[in-house]
Amino acid sequence: MKVTVAHLYKKLEELDRDVVELKKLTDRLASDREYSPILKETFLSEMNKLEDQKSEILKLNVSRSEPLAKKSHIVSEKPVQTVPEIPEPKKPEKPVRKY
Repeated sequence: MKVTVAHLYKKLEELDRDVVELKKLTDRLASDREYSPILKETFLSEMNKLEDQKSEILKLNVSRSEPLAKKSHIVSEKPVQTVPEIPEPKKPEKPVRKY
């Protein structure tokens, strides 16, 4: 399966964000509620799963399918289309009423 490094980097950022959010939720739990230990355990379990996913992504080997110079040459051959700017219609000026 081919995946770009950019996609993996985005996924890593997403995992980090989720871990931080779960940590905040864990810290905000009221300890005097009967559901707190169960929720805390669930949050910690989910945080561990996310960290495991992160470590699996970081273990992946990166290989190039095409040389970078060849890719940039292909990209530069594509015609660039410019979108003509359409000016926004101006609102008619209303007279300011002074009281």
